[in-house]
Amino acid sequence: MNTRKRDFILLIIQGALDAAAVYYSFLFAYALRFNYGIFPVTRGIPPLMQYTRVMPVVILIFLMVFNWSGLYDTHRIVYKTDEFIAVLKSVVVSALILTAATFLYREYEYSRLVMAYAFTLCSLSVYLSHRLVDFFLRPLLTGGRRNGIIVIGGAKSRERLLKNITRSGHDLSIHHLPDLDMGRVRSLVTGGEVEEVVLVDMDIPRYRVMDLISLCEENLVEFKMVPDMVELKMGEMNFDRYFGLPVLSLKHPLLEPGNYYFKRVMDITLSMAALTVMAPVLVLLCVLIKLDSPGPLIYAQLRKGFRGRDFHFFKFRSMGLGADAQLKKLMRYNERSGAAFKMKNDPRVTRVGRFIRKYSIDEIPQLYNVLRGDMSLVGPRPQVLWEAEFYDSEAKRRLNVLPGITGLWQVSGRSDLTYEEMIRLDLYYLENWTPGLDFKILLRTVGVVASKKGAC
Repeated sequence: MNTRKRDFILLIIQGALDAAAVYYSFLFAYALRFNYGIFPVTRGIPPLMQYTRVMPVVILIFLMVFNWSGLYDTHRIVYKTDEFIAVLKSVVVSALILTAATFLYREYEYSRLVMAYAFTLCSLSVYLSHRLVDFFLRPLLTGGRRNGIIVIGGAKSRERLLKNITRSGHDLSIHHLPDLDMGRVRSLVTGGEVEEVVLVDMDIPRYRVMDLISLCEENLVEFKMVPDMVELKMGEMNFDRYFGLPVLSLKHPLLEPGNYYFKRVMDITLSMAALTVMAPVLVLLCVLIKLDSPGPLIYAQLRKGFRGRDFHFFKFRSMGLGADAQLKKLMRYNERSGAAFKMKNDPRVTRVGRFIRKYSIDEIPQLYNVLRGDMSLVGPRPQVLWEAEFYDSEAKRRLNVLPGITGLWQVSGRSDLTYEEMIRLDLYYLENWTPGLDFKILLRTVGVVASKKGAC
């Protein structure tokens, strides 16, 4: 089966599955609200026909938004979490459109609870429909052949790209060509063995690049170009015009005022919600800490924060009195290279302290730091003052944003990572921040904490 025909079939099947997912999500939402009595019905039960008669319009809006969001790009190869976030964003946009429409359409009044149930169910069911196509129907139509990618070039960007592809979890067939061998590329592209061609070598003459682009266009293969900018302080790439000429500008996402305040509002909202829910558990924890060993409930320490400003960093006390004074004696047992201290069986840790550190419960008081504006929920960890003194110019870039309770390296190995790996992951977060990345890190933090992986 040729690529064009296969893509068309996949598009039709995916659209049909998404339409069914939206339709049955609304039916199930109606049943949850009016048939199963989870919440009392005070205004009577509206006829089901009131909802089903508008479903063609609802489905059309959802499908248009999905298409606009790029969910129907049949060559799309992304992280599974990125795809879920893309589906979630599309459902939110569709929800906003439909909510606005209900204010204009006054013939019937629609239950807000039904809408809330439906949008939640749509997010899950639509994502599952995409997973179904990727894992079952796509392999069936391709005869079980893995999606292929050609990576051309030997630049440092290639190393990062290949590592990210491996981490994504996709079962891809990667063809690496150190140089642009048009004969080899043509053979792979025309043979239907690849979905994408990625160029990471900027030293190839322009006319050869144009030949490569033409070959990809003729065979409906995606072409992507990755600049070798690993050595640059990368940020968000913005296309703009500069005195009449097209230019690329580099901007760090978290330094943009709009992004900063959006992140701040989310930090305050989620922190207050978390503290409210956990209040009874925190009272019990305070009692256990007091009974286990003498000393204050909360441990406060000066840490280096945003723009190099020092602030008091709060944790539940997990060590005995005089722990800081013993640090110099224990430095010879340090298990981590670089400006950081790690000791697996630290004798300063109390019995309750060992438990709360294992599950990161000792970090909960930092929600107060978040409310004060010293920290964010997600970001590079705030560093002990003596560690920050050893920072080089690259590591100091972590001080350009609010430090976080959790971060990218905490969900990528925690204390099992080397100092250099932690710095690299923190810088990646700074350069590639999006609200979706924060959302992914928070979700992954739950799983990492529950598994106790890398805890010490």
